[in-house]
Amino acid sequence: MFLSPQTKIGSRNAAIILQQNSFSLFSISEPVNMETNRILCLGKLCVDIIAECEDFPQEDSDQRCKRQRWQRGGNANNTSTVLSILGAPVEYLGTIANSHELGFLRDDYQRAGIIIDNCVIVDNCSCPVSLVLLSSVSGSRTIIHDSGSLPELTHKDFQVDLGSYAWVHFEGRPSAAEQVKMLRDIDNHNADLEENDRITTSVELEKNRPALAQLIDKADYVFISKDYATAHGFYSKEDAVEGFVDKIREGATVICAWGEDGACAKPKGEPTISVPAISPGTIIDTLGAGDTFNAAMIHALCKGAVLQSALTFACKVAGEKCGMKGFSGLRYTDLSFEAESDGSSSGSK
Repeated sequence: MFLSPQTKIGSRNAAIILQQNSFSLFSISEPVNMETNRILCLGKLCVDIIAECEDFPQEDSDQRCKRQRWQRGGNANNTSTVLSILGAPVEYLGTIANSHELGFLRDDYQRAGIIIDNCVIVDNCSCPVSLVLLSSVSGSRTIIHDSGSLPELTHKDFQVDLGSYAWVHFEGRPSAAEQVKMLRDIDNHNADLEENDRITTSVELEKNRPALAQLIDKADYVFISKDYATAHGFYSKEDAVEGFVDKIREGATVICAWGEDGACAKPKGEPTISVPAISPGTIIDTLGAGDTFNAAMIHALCKGAVLQSALTFACKVAGEKCGMKGFSGLRYTDLSFEAESDGSSSGSK
């Protein structure tokens, strides 16, 4: 186990004011107490080796890249990075290979101010690696992934103090059956608590893996990717949330981001809310844009934003990310908002 950093590192201040709106029906009535409770993100970690190219290389060619860098990768890892930049206390939980990449990963988490106390360090395995080609001309990213031999996190590894968390986010993995057990532990933890004290849960269904279907009715917020939606026969964000809403549990919300077409959300039994994408002007780097959207959505909901404002904020932050290399530039943009509330005292769901 690694010791967590004792202080946050880097700027955490922000400044975007979201428009007030009339959707108080969907408001989060009380901001989560983030001073004492943090956000936990679970998933699989990899190292991204990124080559920035002038244009996508032709097959069987030999050319130089403009520059090359390493960064931490993986959906839940990226989401935790953006949450930390937005100012949220955040922890990443997953397995980490005890390989030569370990020192880089440990140091980078410390620089980012992300807690990794409960991560499981695994001997005699290789770290997953993604080779990423970024095209300067189109802004596209092409990923070639080696999953390595790192095992997935299991239910037995989920040895955490649930009282430390306000929100737990799961990147849907092939080990979804193990994640279902973890989500059941959280539900059992919540059962004896007042609504305001309960942990909010979310799951991300990104890749079209049959195992992920068992997660859809296990969380309070369900993030559906465009790829997952189209694989299930839905060809717009509105059709996707309408199609999946019957599968989520009572009181839950399904959310779908659709790239340049924006995003929408639908609470069960309520109308669909749709917002447009917010373009950065010039597309530079789309790697991790979906993870950025998820992080901004979680952050806004934790802070008390109504659903439409949370969607608008998430599209804004994701758009900002597409206009810069990596994530660190988000520190210097206007990325906070004014929380909205209907003044009631129901909890954070």
